[in-house]
Amino acid sequence: MIHKVFGPPGTGKTTFLLNTVEKELDSGILPIDIGYFAFTRKAANEAKDRAIIKFPNLQGQTDFPWFRTLHSLAYRCLGVKQNDMMSPEHYAEFGKLARLDMTIEETGEEEGFVKANNPILNEINLARIKKLDLRTHYNYSRLAIEWWHFEFVERTYRKYKEEHMLLDFTDLLENINLEPERLPKLKTVIVDEAQDLSPIQWDLVKNLIDRSEDTYIAGDDDQAIYSWAGADVKTFLELPGEVRVLDKSYRIPKSVHRLADRISSQIKRRQPKSWQAREEEGEIHYHNSVASVPMEEGSWLFLAAANYLIDPLHPWLKAQGVLFERNGNRSISQNILSAVLGWESLRKGNSISFPVVEQIYKHLGADGIKRGHKSLKTADPEKLYTMKDLKEDHGLLTDAIWHEALTRIAEDKRDYIIALLRRGIKLTSTPQVKLSTIHGAKGGEADHVVFFLDLSSKFAKEYDIRPDDMYRLAYVAATRSKKTLHIVLPEYADRGFRL
Repeated sequence: MIHKVFGPPGTGKTTFLLNTVEKELDSGILPIDIGYFAFTRKAANEAKDRAIIKFPNLQGQTDFPWFRTLHSLAYRCLGVKQNDMMSPEHYAEFGKLARLDMTIEETGEEEGFVKANNPILNEINLARIKKLDLRTHYNYSRLAIEWWHFEFVERTYRKYKEEHMLLDFTDLLENINLEPERLPKLKTVIVDEAQDLSPIQWDLVKNLIDRSEDTYIAGDDDQAIYSWAGADVKTFLELPGEVRVLDKSYRIPKSVHRLADRISSQIKRRQPKSWQAREEEGEIHYHNSVASVPMEEGSWLFLAAANYLIDPLHPWLKAQGVLFERNGNRSISQNILSAVLGWESLRKGNSISFPVVEQIYKHLGADGIKRGHKSLKTADPEKLYTMKDLKEDHGLLTDAIWHEALTRIAEDKRDYIIALLRRGIKLTSTPQVKLSTIHGAKGGEADHVVFFLDLSSKFAKEYDIRPDDMYRLAYVAATRSKKTLHIVLPEYADRGFRL
């Protein structure tokens, strides 16, 4: 039997699925008969770890062999080894043959899983995961290259893998779908984030369903914002099964819930859902400029449709002495932070390690160190150093406060750190303010959300082409808020989200 579980924002979809795992184990179903398939290895491991905590007698990797990603499932069932997969060295060799520049990225799946990032290769892979004819996808992609070049790269790539008997990330899914008999027969299959599955992943899920007794497919079609990356929400909506809607949000206040309902009601193709907000009313404020947003206590999330719309926030936040984070990077670089904290530790009479000394010397001004000592050639990398050691043996000339000594830190960066310290911000603390694109923030939340309605003229035209995608994107942005939603109006009314 298929159970379709729709989880609106903050309704505890993941908790529901983890509780389902516990109920299945309580009923006597063995761990080896349960499959839990998530988008990331981290999410799959979280489910496994929770089950082990609940049932401590079920220890070890072999007890939960099917708690993994779909790619990892294919990898295991096909009996593939790491040396069967395309490696960074293979991609470099292929790049020379095809005359392509590319970067290599970890996939977040099994150890050693990598993929190449190149515009042409990305489009070739997109055609594969969407199960589209190459020429059809090329015509749709509007790539600024000739067809012969596109086809040449695809043919060269395919030939390279064949000659070297290698597989890439997508080959795993293609191959397991050709041999579904290799998949395990499970009593219970659980699949999370179903709205983000691609057509090729849906084929694998359907093969799992055919070989299982009970299946739970969970997601939220209103949060399907990855159609550009091949996600196929249509299959999720049309899949037959018993429908359950999780109807109580533990995140969304009433005012934001009303706005979210207004946005989602404009999505033409969706699963109707009735769900309740938290008891708190919450607040929504509209601003002509981000400058009027009051920075209160609590966590903050600044959201925009594109990265270039986020860039102007950096100087504004720094001018206010706000510590923030973007894409996992803090607003103070680790090197500068190490130099500042290390220097002040020296001034307090403490010892510091050689790597910290190196950072300090990189940022010392010319009048703070004797000529010829900046390279630290005579220093011992294994030793700890005090201020006295550095003065006596390594040419240090000053013990002034950090912003007078470390003058190779740019003035604007020094001023920013001073502003933080004056506000009582601990430089090593976790930033309470995060900047992100809407796509990058899916699954995130904050007390206060600032949502910029601006769109590029090209992106604004998406309302005429794929309006549902645009309303879903706005829905995801608005529903990250736990308390207050600040909406910054677009500079041009015809180039903004329509709420």
